Amino acid sequence: MKRFVSLLLALCCLLPLCSMAEGVVINRTDNLTEEYVFEGDAPILEIVFPRVYSSDCAIIRFGDEVMMIDASTKNVNMRNRIRNAVEAMGVDHIDVAYNSHPHDDHIDGFQFVHEYAPIGQMLIAFPEDYDPRMKAAMKFCAENSIPVAHVEDGDVLTMGPNGEVTMTVIQRWGTKSWDTNDQSAMLLIRYGERTILFTGDVENRSQTDYGTNPPACGLDADILKQPHHGQQPLQDVFFEAITPELVFMNGAADVMNGGKKYFDKKKVPYLLGYKGLTRMRTDGQVWVVDYIYEPNTDRETIQPEYR
Repeated sequence: MKRFVSLLLALCCLLPLCSMAEGVVINRTDNLTEEYVFEGDAPILEIVFPRVYSSDCAIIRFGDEVMMIDASTKNVNMRNRIRNAVEAMGVDHIDVAYNSHPHDDHIDGFQFVHEYAPIGQMLIAFPEDYDPRMKAAMKFCAENSIPVAHVEDGDVLTMGPNGEVTMTVIQRWGTKSWDTNDQSAMLLIRYGERTILFTGDVENRSQTDYGTNPPACGLDADILKQPHHGQQPLQDVFFEAITPELVFMNGAADVMNGGKKYFDKKKVPYLLGYKGLTRMRTDGQVWVVDYIYEPNTDRETIQPEYR
């Protein structure tokens, strides 16, 4: 009996530690009546996902520094949605534009962003002459005096005066059997104790490889940006290496059923990007996820509720 009581007391002592290790993502997308107030005075890392679909774009801000990961396509509706997000944030420049891979739905939109939020530098993970899309982007950068730099697996980018935010490039380049999507340059962003993984369009072969042979930085992340716009379920070994608490998908409404079923089965909550202008913020201790007002929605020809 004494042994049982001792064991029970030990378990009770562990419970607070377990609860502290969980619940690092606070989802307030259903509670927008009041602004969340972070404890303390730590700088806030902010990520906003424009309401693009079947393409990628994210705007990251830390202090006065602004980065954009991919920039969707030339499609006028997607271009307008990125501009809406930029204006909602009050952003007037992009210090660094980062391209995960040179497909039209990830790279073609940068030239339009530059018109209202000038780009200071372009980071690419593929050769400058890789394909026509990349060549066109490089021509645009040259014509507008935008310096271009290459990143590769293991490179660490930083934001903040003391490099408080780190962004580790994860890419397995040159694998002959892999196509462009599988060779996407992923980005693991860390601030304090919190992490988010951007996965580009990595598909089955690369997911399996990353899951069975994780990079030195690991893949574990609080939030997963679902690869390839949620168009297909993840490989289990990849998902298990990440163990996300929340998943973000930004495909068109009718292509994400497989992804939704997968995460329902895994009992992991997910957000669908077309439903609102999604904002994620962290002080390095917790993530707070909500929606912010999207201005200028009358620019669109597609009704927001349809996609």
